[in-house]
Amino acid sequence: MEEKFKGIVISSKDYKDKDKIATIFSLEKGLINVVLKSVKSFKAKLKIAKEPFCFGEFLVVNKNGNNLLIDCNIIDTFHNLSQDIDKYIEASAIFSIIKDINAYGRQDVALFLETLTAFKCLAYESPPKSFVLIKFLIKIFETMGYKLNLHNCAICGDNFFGKKFFCLDTGEICCIACKPLNCIEISPKIHTILRIISNTEYSNLSTLKFDINDTLNLLELNYKLRFNREILNLNKFN
Repeated sequence: MEEKFKGIVISSKDYKDKDKIATIFSLEKGLINVVLKSVKSFKAKLKIAKEPFCFGEFLVVNKNGNNLLIDCNIIDTFHNLSQDIDKYIEASAIFSIIKDINAYGRQDVALFLETLTAFKCLAYESPPKSFVLIKFLIKIFETMGYKLNLHNCAICGDNFFGKKFFCLDTGEICCIACKPLNCIEISPKIHTILRIISNTEYSNLSTLKFDINDTLNLLELNYKLRFNREILNLNKFN
């Protein structure tokens, strides 16, 4: 039976002599593996479908338990992501996040659309280094129910006044009156940057200019606490 879905190629690996297996993050089915027959040839019709960042409409047929690609309508290749090392690393970090939080066969429309928006910004806008990744992390925390409280204390709910603390047990931000034992203080600068990027559309990230290394490190720590994983190649941003 044939099946059609939209998706973005995350990675591909060799399979047999001439074939590839591509991992695709799809709108309809979450992560899915697809076999691409004879795509190592220079003249192969579907060779573009094995490339990371390829966004298209894929037509597959299930044969002997494998999804075989029989056609692909390319929507975008996000070519610029492969031409700029910083953009490539940032996009790869986003891919690593998707692999961590999305299961095979599980649809996640919000995550897919967020990924697509982030890639369009990376490929066609000029955001400062790592700003898209920070925005993406803030948004996925929100869509998964881990929204960062940037206006009031996560415990008492009061508006922030004075010092703010990041709880290492819950990944939440709280005030000095509610701060638990296992926490670290975050600077006003980090808190301000988080609020600004959270409230800025992807298309406007290129208008922002400030040092975000400490902010990125905090989000990486939050991610590690939430999912017990580190973001791929994150150290290359610093």
